[in-house]
Amino acid sequence: MMVNFLLYFSFLCALFSGLFKLQAQYNSSSNMCEVKLGSLNINGAREDVKRAALFNLFKVRKCNVVFLQETHSSVENETEWKKEWDGEVHLSHKSNNSGGVGILFSKDFTPISSVTEEIIKDRLLKLHAVFENVKFIFINVYAPTVGTERVLFLNTLDNVIRNCSDDCYMILGGDFNCTAACADRNLIEPHGASKKCLINLIESNSLCDVWRFFHPSQHQYTWAHAKDNSLSLARLDRFYCFKHQMNVLRNCSIHPVGISDHSLVQCSIFIKDVKCNSAFWHFNVALLDYISFRDTFKFFWDGFKNTKSEYVSLQQWWDIGKSKIKQLCLQYTLNVTKDMTRSMKALENEIAELQELADSTGEKEHFTSLKRKKTTLSNLLGFSAQGALVRSRFQNVVKMDAPSHFFFALERKNGQRRLIHSLRNNNGQLLHESAEIRKCAVDFFEKLFKKESQDIQEEAQGFYEGLPQVSEETNMELGGPISEAEIYAALQSLESGKSPGIDGIPVDFYKVFWNEIGKDLLLVLMDSLEKGFLPLSCRRAILTLLPKKGDLQEIKNWRPVALLSTDYKLLSKILAMRLKKAMEQTIHVDQTYCIPNRLISDNIILIRDVVDFSSFLGCELGLISIDQEKAFDRVEHQYLWQTLEAFGFSPGFIAMIQVLYRDIESLLKINGGLSAPFKVQRGIRQGCSLSGMLYSLAIEPFLHKLRRLLSGVFLPGCNSVFKLSAYADDVVIFVKNQDDINVLVECINDFSVLSSAKVNWGKSEAISFGVELVKKTVLPNGLSWVKGGFKYLGVFLGDHSFVCKNWDNVLEKIEGRLKKWKWILPHMSFRGRVLVINNLVSSMLWHRLMCVDPPAQLLAKIQAVLVNFFWDHLHWVPQCLLFLPKEEGGQGLVHLAGRGATFRLQFIQRLLFGPENLVWRPLAHTILSQSGNLGLAQSLFLMDLKTRKLCNLPKFYQGVFTVWGMFQKLRASSDSLFWLLKEPVLYGTRFNIELLAGPFKTNFFIETISTLLAVERFLSCVNSYVVFKSVFECETLSTFRAGERLLSSVNSNVPVKASLLSKTFSTLRAFVRLLTGVNPHVPLKDSFFIETLSTLLAGEKPLSCVNPQVDFKVSMIIETLSTLMAEVRFLSCVNSYVDFKVSMIIETLSTLLAAVRLFSGVNTHVDLKFSLLIKTLSTLLAGEMTSSSSIFRSFLCQILCRVNL
Repeated sequence: MMVNFLLYFSFLCALFSGLFKLQAQYNSSSNMCEVKLGSLNINGAREDVKRAALFNLFKVRKCNVVFLQETHSSVENETEWKKEWDGEVHLSHKSNNSGGVGILFSKDFTPISSVTEEIIKDRLLKLHAVFENVKFIFINVYAPTVGTERVLFLNTLDNVIRNCSDDCYMILGGDFNCTAACADRNLIEPHGASKKCLINLIESNSLCDVWRFFHPSQHQYTWAHAKDNSLSLARLDRFYCFKHQMNVLRNCSIHPVGISDHSLVQCSIFIKDVKCNSAFWHFNVALLDYISFRDTFKFFWDGFKNTKSEYVSLQQWWDIGKSKIKQLCLQYTLNVTKDMTRSMKALENEIAELQELADSTGEKEHFTSLKRKKTTLSNLLGFSAQGALVRSRFQNVVKMDAPSHFFFALERKNGQRRLIHSLRNNNGQLLHESAEIRKCAVDFFEKLFKKESQDIQEEAQGFYEGLPQVSEETNMELGGPISEAEIYAALQSLESGKSPGIDGIPVDFYKVFWNEIGKDLLLVLMDSLEKGFLPLSCRRAILTLLPKKGDLQEIKNWRPVALLSTDYKLLSKILAMRLKKAMEQTIHVDQTYCIPNRLISDNIILIRDVVDFSSFLGCELGLISIDQEKAFDRVEHQYLWQTLEAFGFSPGFIAMIQVLYRDIESLLKINGGLSAPFKVQRGIRQGCSLSGMLYSLAIEPFLHKLRRLLSGVFLPGCNSVFKLSAYADDVVIFVKNQDDINVLVECINDFSVLSSAKVNWGKSEAISFGVELVKKTVLPNGLSWVKGGFKYLGVFLGDHSFVCKNWDNVLEKIEGRLKKWKWILPHMSFRGRVLVINNLVSSMLWHRLMCVDPPAQLLAKIQAVLVNFFWDHLHWVPQCLLFLPKEEGGQGLVHLAGRGATFRLQFIQRLLFGPENLVWRPLAHTILSQSGNLGLAQSLFLMDLKTRKLCNLPKFYQGVFTVWGMFQKLRASSDSLFWLLKEPVLYGTRFNIELLAGPFKTNFFIETISTLLAVERFLSCVNSYVVFKSVFECETLSTFRAGERLLSSVNSNVPVKASLLSKTFSTLRAFVRLLTGVNPHVPLKDSFFIETLSTLLAGEKPLSCVNPQVDFKVSMIIETLSTLMAEVRFLSCVNSYVDFKVSMIIETLSTLLAAVRLFSGVNTHVDLKFSLLIKTLSTLLAGEMTSSSSIFRSFLCQILCRVNL
């Protein structure tokens, strides 16, 4: 009995052991798939011996899938290949003398099913392989050696890749016989067209070079060839995959082999079967379009809001209310679905009965009823299908012309998911299981958000000493109670279509049901501020991870973004709108992040000008760019509250901000699942409206201490000292000697103790301009000086060769991005094409175009590509018509040259009229004063620069004056037919405006003016004392766009008497005088008239106001000036806010010495540059000087001395 029992027990143990092994193998095969790929050009393998050596090599290298090129296989020996290789063989060949490609599968990695497509025989093989849990598309490439054939081949390959399914992992590999990067050859790429075509293919399909991804700076080649005492090396053999699938790649390496002149390229990928389900409920915004749902919700909420007394607190009532909203939406959707199913079933039964009756009786009425029922059923089916499309976020192609979130998301592939297939833990071990990955990520972020620092008052005082203080008036505004109007304004400012928080209720819901829930929300927020904490649903955020650059198997290369509930966003938006008022008071001008009236371009302009000017003068200069690790996430809350207090913010306002961070938690969203909540004890939530301003305040004490201790950089001729430039955590320090470096290191160490900030020295950079600095200084933590330049805020700055990197492959990248839309282009309207061009393609140029000049003809080439994309085939109308706005018969297509010129005009506008404490203006004045050794700064804009060549200016400033010099006023003779055109503005006078540089027509002005008016009115139409109506703006724009009206034309919407016009304009008959009447609302000073006179006298012309019939003398000018300065107010155009009378004009004329023409008029005998006119108008309308009066007084004296009176 005992023996039988032991035998039975042994049998069970063996059985369960076997089952466990099978289960482990099943789990291993069904949940994860590790694949080793290889690619090799074998230079022919017709001989059995060579094939045996190859197959042995692949087994030794443990390759699961092998891409072969130049197999020299044929139909005759294909059987031998399959017999000798222990696995599956897929070949494509023509003859056994050349060419041929093949894909081999090892016996332990054989697909369940496979489909082979010979796209190009013996050159391009595509294979669909299906395994248990994953699908692959393998594309084997052997590109032609002839350049012209290779271009056609790559175009075919481009179409193949574009048609790949998104639910498959695509692997592209083989011998491309050309390179895309200079680092992949020791010589220059011999066929430029192939290189350009390959770059287009990579960009348009968002491909990633696998080997280069893992070896960004290494030089290694897969092919070598010696000829004529020269050695040619190139990395011709490569693997590519989609960028969004790069997180499955583990490594890639190159291994030389002795049986071919090519090397074996091998990479490993890891695929985990992850099904990404929705982690939490999302409200379907399509329900808001249904009246029945809106009525249902209103009925529900009317009853629920009367139950507040039944709950412990308002916070509990609010949280339960949101959960009931979720239940209501789910139930409503379920009921609608049930009703529709019942209706469809009933219709199907009725149709079946009617078919039987019609068949048996043949009566016409039955056929009519049958047709009607089928139509009803068809409508129901269509309605149901539309509901499915809405749930899948699909829209009809015809409705894709709006600039919606859905429209712009069409560019992305549907398979682009933020999946984490594996992570490396602290011990270097790779984790593959979902539970292990989630635990590893949670441990990392829980540690990241755990507080470290202690309250160290002594170190804090060194940073807080001398900080600017918030005024009492501002504190009164910041600390006041919130109102319903304030919440509503915040709600309207929030963008619709954004991801909701953990409650699933988006901004759109609050906007539609504001009248129902607005007052209740106000009560909840006021109660939360009083108690000091928010409802639980507001305190919890979902952290979604976005991939950054680098190895995605490292959790630190995933950036957390908080998905916050809408009610939390509303409170933070209210506080952000308040805090914005105090930012300029507290933050120094060299920090521009989230500060009103400061731009990211201010930082770039400053660094660019410092580098250019110091290089021009040969000054020694060093820049240290420090990179902070997890800058936002490491801010200690206690340090933040102390910092706000140090700035003088009131305790009440600080308490409001503390409510947003009290007892907060986060849930990590990974691969469609949510982790358990964990505490967040430090860090600023990215996704909150306050985050940017809070971080600027948090880092300001560190920057403040640096400003006090650094010696800074002095540049000859400039009164300002430059010490640093900051945009959030992107900080650049100007150093001159070792003392500055020591100060920087000391401040960083002290600040790290105080705030837990941590500098990543491995990603920091040190750039030197000069030789002595490198010799005399020692950098900390392994930093070393580099020369040439660096990339700052997305723009390459430095010497000429380094700046040119801004435009490397830009044309190819734009062509690649446009190719992503080719699949839908035939179905897209012209409006949709313009949206793609203006918003998605051209916009990638603006950031760089604002700060650096592109190479000659680059914009013209890009413009041609954009126009070709717009038409797709034939060009039906001239280009210039496309640039017109839609309401004027055009399409609103962006004009690149015009936009570039507009950026230069905006630069001029910001230089002349921007904020008083603009950080780069002093240096810009110094650079301008170097031009021609004239010692003039912004006065250069008043001069006639046609006869004077500007020298000693950097390239950017030369481009600025090139644009400024484009404006010119041309006159036709009095007997020209030009004056007989219908549509006169002022007694037949017209403007014919052209551009001096380049083949530009009115399309330039259309683009320039429309762009400027979007931000501010055109320079010559800005009047700080007069509020213009929109109709006036439209009138000004439309008349100016025609290129033939005067800037100061009379608005037809202004009720001005004909007699007044007649009297006024008869006085200005020769040409429109700039002074057309009296405006009591514009106070003028003497400096104003000096500015006017200096403008009119610019270019050493005789007085532009001199009439040939009047003999002016200096005394008359002085008398006229004194009279004008005493009483006269200026008016440049008729405004509906100014009540004019004829007596006012008569009084003005009599004051102006009766017979004398108005002082500031323009004489028809004097040909003034149009740029002068614009400058005059902008100066006069602003009503104030753009520079000190002393400069213009001296300038005026110089000109008067040269005038013969």
